[in-house]
Amino acid sequence: MKQTLTKFLESIGQELHREGFTDLSGTIRPITKDEALAREIWNRALGYEVEMKGDNDSMQHRVIPPDPKMQMFIIERREGKVVTPLEEKHAGLLDRISELAKNQSNAVAKQAVGNDRDTDQTDA
Repeated sequence: MKQTLTKFLESIGQELHREGFTDLSGTIRPITKDEALAREIWNRALGYEVEMKGDNDSMQHRVIPPDPKMQMFIIERREGKVVTPLEEKHAGLLDRISELAKNQSNAVAKQAVGNDRDTDQTDA
């Protein structure tokens, strides 16, 4: 399943995006979805400005600040580091919860087995 999803993501990423990119000379050129996504990541990492329709249909200038997570994402990708979906502290928490659940299940099982042995010994 994972290989199939990756294959589709790569294939779709090569398709043309519905919007083009305006280069420095003012020429609009088509871009792939992969390039559009990469440009969006860079925009979020560096911050950007946008004009938005606000209350009373008036246009408002809005400044979107740089996103440190996107900056780290770019740095890690460029350095060849594997980007992990969960932060280590969250992964550690999940591991502890899993360990607690396993220990509780084992305790219940041991208690059940112990009760069965006590019953067997008293019946003899």
